[in-house]
Amino acid sequence: MALLVSGIICLVSALFVTRQAWRADIEPFNRLSRLFQIALHPERFATSDHLQAIRWLNGLGFALVLCALGVVAYDIATSLTGNR
Repeated sequence: MALLVSGIICLVSALFVTRQAWRADIEPFNRLSRLFQIALHPERFATSDHLQAIRWLNGLGFALVLCALGVVAYDIATSLTGNR
């Protein structure tokens, strides 16, 4: 649970930093903005001085969520095989 919560916090933090560093030549962030595209391609939306932090937070967030999914998959596999 800690991995999942930490991953979500990192992803939300990256989105917050992206919104704070939003480029002036792009239309403003709104409800129709594609969050997945913003996370995958922050260089299209944020200024270059914040890209390093945004990419680091996104990468860490995705890695932590994947680790949480791996833990769940491992628990399911061990419970199905009866090994504990």
